[in-house]
Order: sequence, then C-alpha cells, then structure tokens
Amino acid sequence: MAIMQLAENLYIAPQLGEADAAEAARLGIRSVICNRPNGEETHQPDYEQVKSWLAAAGITETAWQPVTAPTITLRDGQAFRLLAAASDQPVLAYCRSGTRSALLWAYGAVANGTSVADALAAAARAGVDLSKFAAGLEQAAGR
Repeated sequence: MAIMQLAENLYIAPQLGEADAAEAARLGIRSVICNRPNGEETHQPDYEQVKSWLAAAGITETAWQPVTAPTITLRDGQAFRLLAAASDQPVLAYCRSGTRSALLWAYGAVANGTSVADALAAAARAGVDLSKFAAGLEQAAGR
C-alpha cells in the first residue's frame, strides 16, 4: 500500500487491508477516516472489517465519511476538514484510490484560503490528479 502525505498531519491511501493497518500503525498514524461507501466493489472489505484490523494494530480512532467523487461538495469538504482537525494527529484518510480523500481535503483547503493551484500541486505530489475537479475547486474558493 502507498501511504502518501497530502498535507501536514494528513496522509491518504487506497483501500486498506489487514497488512496496511499494521503498516499505518508502524508509521505512527493515530486516526483513520474512511471515505469509501461499503459495497462499492464485490471483494471490498467493509468499514467495520477495516476498523477491526486498525484496532488490532492499535489505531482505535476511526471515522466513516462515505462519499462518491462526482457528488462531493464544498459542504463535504468542510465536514472532512472539521473531522480531520478533531482527530488525533496524524490522520490517514482512504478510499478506493485516494482520490476522494484528496478531493475532500482540497475542497476544505481552498474554502479556507489555500489556492486551487497549491491544492492541485499538493495532491499531485501525493500521486493524485485532481485537475478534472479544478472548476469545482475554483467555485468553492469563491473565484
């Protein structure tokens, strides 16, 4: 699994498995946010299964904010920002590929003063291309 740093105290990853939970704990992750709805794919572990793997690895603070990329709104991004800020740091957010988690962060970040260019660049450094969401991010930024 690739755990990539997106912002200070925020990491993103694709779908977590049991070995990934142990790796996250080894890296010092203290909280995990799942941004993936249950049942998206046939063999996808559901949130409760991942939560149990995380607990066994020593990560007991988890949250579930399931979203789909086409329907993510500024409100979702602001909720994610508040959820991450209230969580023990550092936080790992995951979804199928990491894109949704990065997009949620980007919406919250641009609404709070980060430029869209900087948000896109941060996501790119973490291996996520958010360019197709640039117009929505510009709108969220009030530009």
